[in-house]
Amino acid sequence: MDSERIGKRGGWKVEQMQTAYAWLGARYSLTKERMKEDRGEGPISYIAVILLIAIIVAAFVGSGIGEQIVGYIKSAIDKVFKNGGGSG
Repeated sequence: MDSERIGKRGGWKVEQMQTAYAWLGARYSLTKERMKEDRGEGPISYIAVILLIAIIVAAFVGSGIGEQIVGYIKSAIDKVFKNGGGSG
């Protein structure tokens, strides 16, 4: 009877605590092993990102929107320098 009362803490039995402890220990060891094996991104990921950027740039150039963007930037620069620049 005393061992049953000692074994319970906050509604948990000793067996449940041992199971939870064992489960957490197993998860921790698996995480450590995964971290050792993780060496970063491979070359395939970098190539995929470069290809994606190249496709986006080609779409901008092919659609003519690049010329509009350049026009907006030039007009913004002209406005800044026509108004005195603001530095000084």
